[in-house]
Amino acid sequence: MNNKDIFNQFKINVAINNFKEEYKNEHTLKEKIKRERYSMKKKIIIGVCTCCFALVSGVAIANYSNIISTFGLGKGVDTAAKNGYVEVTEMNPISDNAIIIDEEKETIVLDNIKVDTSIEDFLMDDINISTHFYLEIDKTINDMIDLENLQNIELSDLLVTDEKNRILFCMDENTFNNFCQENKLDYKFMEFNENYYNCGLNNILTSCNREGGIKFTYNMYSGGESFPKSKKLNFRFTKIYLEGNENNVTLNGKWNIKLDVPENMYNRKSISYKVVNCENPDFQVTNATLTDTGFELGIIVSNMAYPEEPQVLKDLYEKVIRKEITIEEYNEKVNTEKELIEARRQDNRKRNPIPVFDFDNPESIENVIYIENEYGEKFTSTMSPSRRQDSNFIEENKFSFYDTFSLTAYDATDKLKVRVMFKEKPYIIELEKVEN
Repeated sequence: MNNKDIFNQFKINVAINNFKEEYKNEHTLKEKIKRERYSMKKKIIIGVCTCCFALVSGVAIANYSNIISTFGLGKGVDTAAKNGYVEVTEMNPISDNAIIIDEEKETIVLDNIKVDTSIEDFLMDDINISTHFYLEIDKTINDMIDLENLQNIELSDLLVTDEKNRILFCMDENTFNNFCQENKLDYKFMEFNENYYNCGLNNILTSCNREGGIKFTYNMYSGGESFPKSKKLNFRFTKIYLEGNENNVTLNGKWNIKLDVPENMYNRKSISYKVVNCENPDFQVTNATLTDTGFELGIIVSNMAYPEEPQVLKDLYEKVIRKEITIEEYNEKVNTEKELIEARRQDNRKRNPIPVFDFDNPESIENVIYIENEYGEKFTSTMSPSRRQDSNFIEENKFSFYDTFSLTAYDATDKLKVRVMFKEKPYIIELEKVEN
């Protein structure tokens, strides 16, 4: 990595630190491997329990009022869910008894801990497989970990496959290798193909209490190709990791939950739009596609020179290279000194000439790109951790913009207007639905 790349990374980190993130615990498979998260979490306690199996069938169309909460993926997915694009499983909880073992001493610490698990509702689209899980653990586990103050929960070795044994989600190498061996699949971990998907995860702990009830959202998303139109989903996991304030517990077992995917999800379709008018001749719309859960828009902008860093930021960065100041001091200065704050703000605007978020006025959409339907309703970026997004300079004089907006098939019209804020000036792109 050269000095320029390092400097750019510094600025990205600063921007991230200043952004009030709505989503936590998100990572792609490659990022997870790099961070070696599991190696840090393998502490003292392991649990063992017997095999559990559940076959869920006869899922019902959801009444949105019965859904636990949103999936945390933005207004587009929420709108889809309100219009029935979500399934309630109506499954009975899976009951089993768990044993807690001290890993170092190889002795049983606590046994006969009743564990109930279930998936309450879910959805699947091209990008997301999103679920609401519910766990109920015998409150005797509070002798080992305070569930009321639980910090995080993970299904550490979760494997999600479909009826064709396509691997839709898997972050654990041993689980991956065992599944491939069982099914005679000649795949290699992290070498993705049409039947093995790069994956990311956004998990949200919703609620927990000392009585043992735990609710959490698990959003799995494809980091590359669109998910297939699967008719069945199989969730298999053997480890439930609980992170507390002072210690951690892992319950090991064999859970296998099967879901029938409803027809509106496995028969999901997309609608294309074409450009009928564009006010900026340098804009080339590369994609305008509508789905049940969002609208994807891609634009290539020509005649764009790569912006130079402000000299004041260059000078400060050089002090880091010469070890006159630390990275921490660099970050503190660019976050507190007015001249540096303004320089960074102007630099970010140059590097993101089509903004999707207004840091100066978060409640306003007048300074960001949005899509408007024929009823005058406006739809901005979903800001979802799983959304397809790009904002990057390509080649020597082109800028690539791609994002997912909260407009869905339920509120779209035959004609749309895209209001693009480009270099702080508005330009209109008129779109029209392509008839099949």
